[in-house]
Amino acid sequence: MLQIGFLEILIILLVGIVLIGPEQLPSFVKSLMKAFTRFQNKLFEFRSSIERDIGAEDLKQDIFNELKMEEFKKEEDERSK
Repeated sequence: MLQIGFLEILIILLVGIVLIGPEQLPSFVKSLMKAFTRFQNKLFEFRSSIERDIGAEDLKQDIFNELKMEEFKKEEDERSK
């Protein structure tokens, strides 16, 4: 998901300690993670509802079938040459 290294994590923690304070930092991180998790769940629900509404599974199956038919036609053309 996010690709951050050890140095970036240290910088974020130091800035957090300076701006928020060492006493309030753990509760702030917890509330931030809860908010992020809720946001991520809402995005997943939104994506799922959009996929259901447009019939994404049927579209994926149709595309798969069309690609397979193209492969069969190419193989048939190669055999006939």
